[in-house]
Amino acid sequence: MKDLFFTGIGSAFNPKLGNNSAFIKKNKNLILIDCGGTVFSRLQELNMLDRVDKVYIIITHTHPDHVGSLGEVIFYLYNILKKKATVIYPNKEFIQRFLSNIGATTKQYYLESENIVKVDDDEFGEFSIEFLPVSHVKTIPCYGFIMNIEGESFYYSGDSNNIENRILMMLKNGELHRVYQDTCGLDYKGNAHISLRKLKELISIEYRNKVYCMHLDQHITRKDIEESGFNVVEQYNGF
Repeated sequence: MKDLFFTGIGSAFNPKLGNNSAFIKKNKNLILIDCGGTVFSRLQELNMLDRVDKVYIIITHTHPDHVGSLGEVIFYLYNILKKKATVIYPNKEFIQRFLSNIGATTKQYYLESENIVKVDDDEFGEFSIEFLPVSHVKTIPCYGFIMNIEGESFYYSGDSNNIENRILMMLKNGELHRVYQDTCGLDYKGNAHISLRKLKELISIEYRNKVYCMHLDQHITRKDIEESGFNVVEQYNGF
């Protein structure tokens, strides 16, 4: 599997980089990770939705920069393209309530809602998503996940101010091909996101080449990240 592609790589308060959202596309099937306020317009700019048959949308949490245009994607697929997105999120009651509150009915989408979701897709083959609770905010449930697809595994943090020991051990043991980590420049007590300083404390230099920083705020630069030995995700502008 190739690296993830990103429609946007910015934090909620860094709109020039777009809301952080990643995807994997294979032929006419699409896996989308999060769907913030800028995502639907980016997908339209890229003419991506009109060229797919199946759309899976993995949601990490329900902050607006991660679900702000989820309704638009669901409605566009259902009403215009006559297709139904599959929403993947581990807390069934919570996500159904959220979708109901924005006007989406259960007939307009499919829902996969388990801690470990396994999918057998005609393009991607069998893939799995294991959700892990992460430390971000106390007001809503927040998750990262381990994804196994096409013989590779990666960890995607969602928004988090820490990395669990299990993920660090999997990285050190070679069980993860990549780690996609929410990273910011701001560094203060109680920050809901992980600072570059803390990331350097958690991950020693020999493992940093497998870590890709995303969800960037205005207080961090590509140079800061790369000089620390980490990678920076790239914003996708078309094949």
